Amino acid sequence: MEKNEESYMLGELLCFFGVVHEKDVKRGLVLAKHTGLPLGKCLVMLDVVTPEVIRASVEAQSMLKDGLIDREGAKEAMGVVYRKKWTLTDALIVLGVDAYATRGTRLGELLHSAEHLNSEQLEIALRAGDSSGLPLGRVLLLLDRLSIASLNMALELQKEVRWSKLERADAIDKLKNIRGQKARDFNGAADPDKIRIGELLVAASLLKSVEVDSAVQIAQANDKMLGEVLIEMGWISEDLLSATLRLQEMVWSGGVSANRAANVLDKISSSGQSADDGLKEAGLATSQLQKELSFCDFLRFSGYLGRDSMKVIIRDIMSDPEMVALVMKHARKSGEMSSDYLREAIKIGFRDTQLLSDMLHHVRSKDADLLDSALVMHELLRAGKLTLDQALINFTIRRDGIKLN
Repeated sequence: MEKNEESYMLGELLCFFGVVHEKDVKRGLVLAKHTGLPLGKCLVMLDVVTPEVIRASVEAQSMLKDGLIDREGAKEAMGVVYRKKWTLTDALIVLGVDAYATRGTRLGELLHSAEHLNSEQLEIALRAGDSSGLPLGRVLLLLDRLSIASLNMALELQKEVRWSKLERADAIDKLKNIRGQKARDFNGAADPDKIRIGELLVAASLLKSVEVDSAVQIAQANDKMLGEVLIEMGWISEDLLSATLRLQEMVWSGGVSANRAANVLDKISSSGQSADDGLKEAGLATSQLQKELSFCDFLRFSGYLGRDSMKVIIRDIMSDPEMVALVMKHARKSGEMSSDYLREAIKIGFRDTQLLSDMLHHVRSKDADLLDSALVMHELLRAGKLTLDQALINFTIRRDGIKLN
């Protein structure tokens, strides 16, 4: 019987495992659509399920795709995970399943075998993915460890191996053949992290250095902006200039590498896409929901604030007279009070960025530097200079002390 790939969708599996209801999956899918984040991450954000259950479900999903376990066995194991708060590995061992069996078809294993990643790079990416809740492929793109072309090919080859259409060794050989893709040339840039518009256009092979130099001289002589001159000379369009400026902002804010920005800009130009469509396809467009995301929700998405930790914070604030006075003052200004006035006042405080920051700095003083970093990431997110997944991965690296080599 031919396998039904649709049956491996995470939302369908979570319902089948009995750990979430279909209505909750629908809520999660709506949030995922507007944020661009994985369904599992959104369900955790909505307090529908714990990160541990999502992690176990994704592992079970992978084993199902590899044919290492059947659906009923996965359901039984996930029942143990859900009830006893065990790992999937422990649950499978108790049920007599070889939890360590593998065909080596996981994305990281394929990329490592094809020498796209060394062991240390893979471990860093896996740690970052585990902490942020983002898929490994997206983490590798965000960390500039992999090109989008290499990722797409790896995912396609992974699918062919899992469905017995291709031998693993052949898939590895094909991946090795694209390993040496030419990197963008930034030899002319004084500092790729602070790349100029002209340097980015040259790196994307859209203009030559001599053309940029000529445009710079004209701009200086006529007191004009470089972009304005480039458009007047017909060398780039207004839309391409818009994409260049937005990508430059992302490089300067640390959300994307100069190399990836140049690759994206080249793709936008060669495909004839609009700036919005090209950045969206590259996963570099921020939605209106992301720009309006509250600081509290950002901390919840990042995993820093969870349901249990928020209860502890509320308890600590309620026992601190100084903080009680602060939140009560804010609540009276808002005019939103109820019979449980103190607890309600604190909840109102969670909606205000500055007050929430003050509360967290007070009750979690040891995290002062981390909270300052979160405020910066949140500000860049709302300004449209970072996407939500970029902000999350940067915050995760900072929070977990992950060292990038």
